[in-house]
Amino acid sequence: MPGSRPSTAFPPAARTAGFLPQPLLSAMRLKALPLAMILSGGSPAAGQILTITDAGQGRINHIQTETPEMSGISWMAGPIWHAVSDAAGERKVHEWKIEIDPATGRINNFSFLDTYILAVGHDLEGIAWCHPRGSVFVSDEGHYPQGGHLREHLLPGGCLLREVELPAVMLRDRQNFGLESSTWGAGALWTANEEALEHESALSSATTGSLVRLQRFDHRLQAAGQWAYRTDPKGAESIFTNQTRSGVVDLVALPDGRLLVLERTLGLSTPIPTFRNRLYLVGFTGATETSAIPNLDEAVVTPVAKSLLWEQNHGSLITANFEGIGLGPQLVLADGLARSLILVADNGGDSAGNQHFLALVLRGLEEPGAYTAWCQSLRGQTPAQQAELAPTADPDGDGLPNLVEYAFGSDPFDARSRRLPVLEIDEDGTPHFRFTRNRSHHDLTMTIQSAPDPAGPWTAIARSTRGGETVALAGGIEVTESGDWLERTVGITHIVAPGRLFLRVELSL
Repeated sequence: MPGSRPSTAFPPAARTAGFLPQPLLSAMRLKALPLAMILSGGSPAAGQILTITDAGQGRINHIQTETPEMSGISWMAGPIWHAVSDAAGERKVHEWKIEIDPATGRINNFSFLDTYILAVGHDLEGIAWCHPRGSVFVSDEGHYPQGGHLREHLLPGGCLLREVELPAVMLRDRQNFGLESSTWGAGALWTANEEALEHESALSSATTGSLVRLQRFDHRLQAAGQWAYRTDPKGAESIFTNQTRSGVVDLVALPDGRLLVLERTLGLSTPIPTFRNRLYLVGFTGATETSAIPNLDEAVVTPVAKSLLWEQNHGSLITANFEGIGLGPQLVLADGLARSLILVADNGGDSAGNQHFLALVLRGLEEPGAYTAWCQSLRGQTPAQQAELAPTADPDGDGLPNLVEYAFGSDPFDARSRRLPVLEIDEDGTPHFRFTRNRSHHDLTMTIQSAPDPAGPWTAIARSTRGGETVALAGGIEVTESGDWLERTVGITHIVAPGRLFLRVELSL
């Protein structure tokens, strides 16, 4: 700001007695003390019994001409969702506001907000918001090299950040049967081909499913496991269309590391085919790891196990062709906590603009806390990986414990990404204390304290409780917050005190 003078940066230092000792920041007669921390944490539990039910609304028809042929959907934060359109060559990501009733999981209201154009794309099918990277991964279906891509983009600009390197065998997809899905969860990125690769197995038939590959990438976007998955048969052929099919149309990576598969079938009955969706929980125990197998038909392969959690036949309307699913916010139901699941249908270019949504409820997911989920998203779930991300650990050696990196939005594995509070003083002597916080960190409490002397007494002057808005706790303090749904910039001004003033931020989980 004009006339202001930024404080010096926090240099690295050793940790002592729960504090992060740093030289005092000086600006005129005002000083800032270190970041104080109260550290605690837990680990997630997996293996709970999952159930999926309809939220009780049935299909919701929404007339929306700005977003035809939506194929994938992903929740960002609050009521904000992103969806991709598979209209050929459009390269569009649509931003939606979908308000979900936390007591029922039903959709209360939704509205179209904006459209972003990606730098490159052919036939977009799946989208996954990745909170730790602040980016989206989009799968691009179509025969390689025109299609057959998994890319990372930055929104709203749509610039291409990187192309995820797919195993060579995954590039041998059939036209319009390729990479239909994209999902991120528990530190891993997943995709899959919709039906069998061009040199393997066969497309689904009335009696036999298609053998596809579930492909996993780790937090570094390196290929980290691949398994065969057998889709359901389509049940019947139709004399009216040759487009009957059965395949994997989307995936959901759960926060506890488990994987859901959304299958879509067009067939089932004759002569008029109908659409059916099924959601399966994948079981990897005993399944063959297929990364080194060039042709699944020429090897003895045990596919992953499938546990059916939900299914519904949607009839023959093209606007009920559900092929995208996203894991949404937490629900507080009468019988306990749950998560929202939202399905979106490809409307096949319906001239009236009809677009269907379907709200589901996922129960039984014992989720990690926000800090633990952040750890998993960066490094996975092995004991050694989790030890690196204990709140007091400092894997990049920059002097900032992980809890500090978590609080202010820097990367604990990159010392160059340091982000810390800034103290500035106007020419008239008015101090301004600024920092960023993340609304999704709902386990974190940030308390700003002041004192006339480093020895105290310390007074709490502002606080954000469990990811909530920062509020003033003392007279003469003005607090402002600005930013988007996820990242908030907090400003604290008009801190009035005679003589010297010391500031610190206390972080607690």
